[in-house]
Formats: sequence, C-alpha cells, structure tokens
Amino acid sequence: MNFKQLSRSLVLTIFASLFVVLPALAQTESTSQWSSRVWEAASSGNWDAVNSLLLAVPEGDESSLIAFRSQLSEYREHRNAEIEDTILERDKALLEMNTQMLEGYILKAMQSAVKSQTLSNNFDDIMLREDVQQVLARTQEEIEIQLEEGNILTSQMMLFYLRTFYEDTSRRDLHDLWSDKLENVNLQVSLLRQYAPKHLHTLFVERAVILGDDEPEPFNEQSSDNWIERVDGIDKNMVVRSLDLAIGEHMDSVSWSKLIKGGLEALRTLESVPAISETFKNINNKELNASWNSAIKEELATYTEYLKHVPGKRVLIQTLARLLDANENSTKLPEGVILREFGDGAMGQLDKYSGIIWPDEYRRFEQQTKGRFVGVGVVIKENSKGEIMVANPIEGAPAYYGGVQPEDVIVAVNGKSANGWTLNDAVDRITGPKGTAVTLTLRREGLDKTVDLTLTRDTIRLHSVKGWWKKGLREDGEPIWDWFVDDENKIGYIKLTSFSEESYTDIRAAISEMKSDGQPNGLILDLRYNPGGLLPAARRIANLFVNSGTIVSGETSNGKELFRMRALPNIAYLSDWPVVILINQGSASASEIVSGCIQAHDAGIIVGQRSWGKGSVQTVHQVAQEANVKLTTQYYRLPSPDGGTTPGRLVHKRRGSTDWGVVPDVEVRMSPDQFTKSTELRQKADMILIDSEDERPDITKLLSEGLDPQLETALLILRANALPRMTSEYRHASLNNQN
Repeated sequence: MNFKQLSRSLVLTIFASLFVVLPALAQTESTSQWSSRVWEAASSGNWDAVNSLLLAVPEGDESSLIAFRSQLSEYREHRNAEIEDTILERDKALLEMNTQMLEGYILKAMQSAVKSQTLSNNFDDIMLREDVQQVLARTQEEIEIQLEEGNILTSQMMLFYLRTFYEDTSRRDLHDLWSDKLENVNLQVSLLRQYAPKHLHTLFVERAVILGDDEPEPFNEQSSDNWIERVDGIDKNMVVRSLDLAIGEHMDSVSWSKLIKGGLEALRTLESVPAISETFKNINNKELNASWNSAIKEELATYTEYLKHVPGKRVLIQTLARLLDANENSTKLPEGVILREFGDGAMGQLDKYSGIIWPDEYRRFEQQTKGRFVGVGVVIKENSKGEIMVANPIEGAPAYYGGVQPEDVIVAVNGKSANGWTLNDAVDRITGPKGTAVTLTLRREGLDKTVDLTLTRDTIRLHSVKGWWKKGLREDGEPIWDWFVDDENKIGYIKLTSFSEESYTDIRAAISEMKSDGQPNGLILDLRYNPGGLLPAARRIANLFVNSGTIVSGETSNGKELFRMRALPNIAYLSDWPVVILINQGSASASEIVSGCIQAHDAGIIVGQRSWGKGSVQTVHQVAQEANVKLTTQYYRLPSPDGGTTPGRLVHKRRGSTDWGVVPDVEVRMSPDQFTKSTELRQKADMILIDSEDERPDITKLLSEGLDPQLETALLILRANALPRMTSEYRHASLNNQN
C-alpha cells in the first residue's frame, strides 16, 4: 500500500453547511415514497437532494423512526467534529511546515506541505499559497544537491512527496515530471538493495540522522549474498522467450529495437552504480570495467544496423551471446545478473504491469492467484525500525496453534538472521514444502530471551471473504462470521479482500448464511484496498447483481474490441437486494470491474473515493518450469450508464488522462488518522488468540466513534432505504396486498 492510498484523502464534506439539528419537517408523502427518493438521489449522485431529504425525515413515533432520527443525529455530530478537527490539523500542519523551513528541515517541511494539502478541500488553493510555493521551490533545489552528493534515499523521499503533492492538482505536467525523475531514482535504489545492501544501509543511517529518527539495526552481513537467490535458475532462454512473446502479444506495437535498447540501457545503468563493487569486485578494476563498458557501448551503437538485415529474435540471441562472452572476458558478473537486468530493462519499455516473473517470484505469484499456499500462516509487516514483525497469525494455521503472537519480531528463520530482510525475503524463507519444519526465533515484548518455535508447514487457506464481526472459530480453525453490520435492520456486510479462485463460492456461502437469519434489507460490499485478482471471479461476482447486459469488455490501445463479457441469465441472485459498494484509491482492477458494472447497470450505489485506475488486462505465459511472463494485452472498458449499449469509461489511468477508474456516486473521504485507527481496530477485533485473556476491541466503535465515515454513510443510506419495511405502514400494506 502506498502513501497515496493512506493519506491522499479528505474528510467528508457533505452536510458541511447543514450540520445543524433541525426538527423534522411536516411531510405529506409516505415513508416509502420518502425512502425511494433518498435512494434515487443517492444513486444519481445528487447528494444535495439527499441532504434535503434527510432534513425532512417522515414524522412518527414508531421505534424505527425514532431510532433512525437518532442515528442521523449521531452521524451529523461525527461529521461536524471531523470538520472542526480537520481545520485544526490543517492549520497545525501549515505552522509546522513554516517552522521546519526556518530551521532548515526541508524534507520535513515538504511532508507537512503534503499533509496540509491532504486536509484541504481544494488542493490547488494550498498549492498557490506563498509559503507553500517557497517549500516546493526549496525542495526542488535540495533534490539536486542531494543527488549530487549521492544521498539518493533523501532525494527519493523528496521526489515522492513532490509527485504526491501535484497528483490531484491542475499541474499534472509537474506530477508527470517528478514521477519520471522518481522512477530513475527508484531504479538506482533497487539496484543498491539487490547488489549493494551494505551501502544502502549506510544511506538509511544517514537519512535517519537527517530526519532525527532512530538509527536502524546494524547491518546484517548475512544479507550480503541475498542476490544469489534472486538470480538462481535464470537462463538465456527465459529472456528470449519472454521478449519474443512481448513482440507478438503486447497490446502496443512493440519493436525489437525498443526492447533491445531497454535491456542494454539497464546494463549500462547497473555498471554506472559504483557501490555494487562491494559485491562484484571486478567493477573496481578500471581495465576490466572499461572493457565491459566498451562492450555495452558497442552493442548500443550497432544493434539498429543488425536489425535492418537480421530478424529481431536472432539479433537478441546474438546480442546476449556477445554480452555474455564480453562479460566472461572482463568483469565476470554472474550470468544470472546480466540476464535479469537485461530482461527487466527490456520489459520496462512496455508498461509497469508487464514483466518477467522470475523463478524467485514464481511461487509468490502462484499463491496470490490460488488463494492457498504452504507455510506456517503468519501475516507479516515491517515495523518502524524495518524489522519483520508478525501482524497476526492466521487462525487454524500452524503458527496459530504453535504460539506465535501479534507483534512478535522475527529475529531469525532456521538460525539465519532476519536483519535486513525484505518482506519477500522473509516469505521465501518461512514458506516451503508441506510437512517440512521451520524454526522461527522471535523477540517478544516483556521477555528477556528470544523464543524458538519449530512449526510444521501446511497448506494455508487465505480467506478473501470476511464478515462484520468474527464470532468464533470452528474446530478446523475456519472463522464463524456475523454477517450483519446492523442486525435490527437486517443490513449485511461482506468485505472482499481479493478476487481469488474461491471468492465467488465463499460469497455465495456468506449470502446463504445471511438468508438463514431472515431476508436482508440491504448489503454493504466493501472493496476498499482490494487490489483485484482473477477476471473470472470478478465476472461471476458482478453477475450476482446484474441480470443482463455487459459486465466488462476488453479492447486494444486503438479501441478495437477483443472481448465482451455479458451477464449470464438466472444467476443474479442479489439483483433485488439494495446494495452499497465501498471503494477507495486502493480499489483496483477486478474491484473496479465489479463496482463499475454495478454502477453502470444502476444495480447499487457506490460510496467512497475514486478507484485506483488499473484497468489493463495481463495475460500470463509460461516461459520455463518456474518462470512466467506477464504481458498487458488489452484494456478493460466499463459498461456505459445505459447498461453497455454504448461504450463506457476505460478503467485504466493513462498518462495525461482525466477520465478513468470508477467515480463514486457519493464521495466520502477519510483522513489518514481515520484510516489508521479504523484499520487497527478492525485487525484487532478480528483476531481471536488462543488462551488470551485480553478482550477484543468492540467493532461497533467504527460507527459509534465515527472512525469510518465511508461505512457510516453507506449504512445511513441503507437504513433510510430499509425504513419503510420497519414501520407499520409497510406491514399494513403487505397485509392489504395479501387480502
């Protein structure tokens, strides 16, 4: 999850001028008529009309009406408090920014500028402030200074904040400029992380000093050779087959010239990073390095001439052969390093979603799509010191029954120190063949000594479908969910974290459990921070809500339609359910297909923030036993508001584009503080630990304390819609219809 997802958000501004408690206005229409108008107004994105209607709740002294008015009053109080807190936090951030500028802390001043913008209703207004303009100008100057001095981590952070600052402003040109510069620095950092980790650690220490943060743990010498696993199993055929498929399959017109140049430029970049000599000693040999550099230059000068007379694939094969020979006679870099960097550089000429899935990445890729993996069942994260920390053990997994606890720090795996590992490093070492043992050495708060736990790896199921509250566990460790966020009004809640092979089946099972407790009056489908997954799963889930018409189509970059998925008859089991879909900036790909389809067919209301804009289709081809190539082959196009008769919006956010993703019917934004608190509460409330005497947090605090305004807004809309069915008016009408 990136910074954009965490903090590029604002508090809810609806009701801003209407947050006063007013008496209910006299109504001549029925509760049913009023409720229908609320739903129609929300569905059409007319929140002003919703405001007016919510200020005129039908009169009556029935318990359901009284309860709704109380809920509405609480909702308004939360939003009023948010507005006041946000203004205070924004002003505080601006004050901190100016103080930090005076003290010479340019990076921190830039951070504060982004924070103040995040807490503002109009990003351009903040951008045009004189003091903010000074920070922006000074940051740009400082970036050049830091780059010249070799402090690429500090410059990386500054570039990141600059790009983020301009992202949602009218200056998209500046956003693109700083994005390009950031990508170049990111590449250098990536090379250091892989091949010069000790030098990178030194830069981390220097950055900590600049920021006034705690220094990281001393460098772990054992991590110096992590690059060996990264290049293990790579051969020339993987690269050749991958690039050959890119020529034939990628949606853009790709030339061999472009791919070969990208590969050669990547090798030149690798050679230009002096610090990698800590791993590859021959780089320091001027004669050998000059010979290797000369070979790369020779290929760059001649490959286009070869392409005039020789087929591109053959030119690639010959180029790689000459490079490998030249390397053997000069710096003697490991062959896998040359092939991987060349392959990544070539694929980098396409788009950021295409790439070679190398052997060390292959297993993780399979886990993501299958929804199952073999390991011990721990969710891990990095703490503030960069250590590998357990977020939580997965219920029913070996780690769960073996005694692993949340916030345990993984010190070592099978005796090998975890200091300096990435999360992927930890995953690779903890997972392994079913039935094999792995020993985790853990540091636990409150204990003087580390804890060694030996666990037997087993198949772990990753649950993508979650309910409102975890009531308990079955004997096999499977969770037992309460599926109702509002039991009194019978409003269901499903959180879908990804689209795996089992997601559709699990949603159907959740729906069956809901219906066993009585027909729900509405459903909240939470797709926030759902990065997507399998297209077939997205199609089947969207089809639950849509009876007919287009679900999604795919097309080439020039607009030629390649496929069209239509809703299948007789499986739209939820088409008559009132449904609200929650999305935000972290909702991508399959999440956008489902929410966009439901919106286009007027099958539900979308609440939250604009989606990510990842609407490209990747096709995966196997190029070796444990290697794939992933290629962008088409764009997703959503159905149009007429249900798909005419073309709708492209999901994908292309450079310079302003029309992309899914725009919610009701925009509700969340502050970074709200996101952090709601996420932490959600995680802790869902965690059932063995023999723990600690009480889980009350999940209802998300609503009662106003920590999740998006969820609260969705629930308010559904409560308003359900209100007629909770009154005597509805019951009398039902009886009359029966008679």
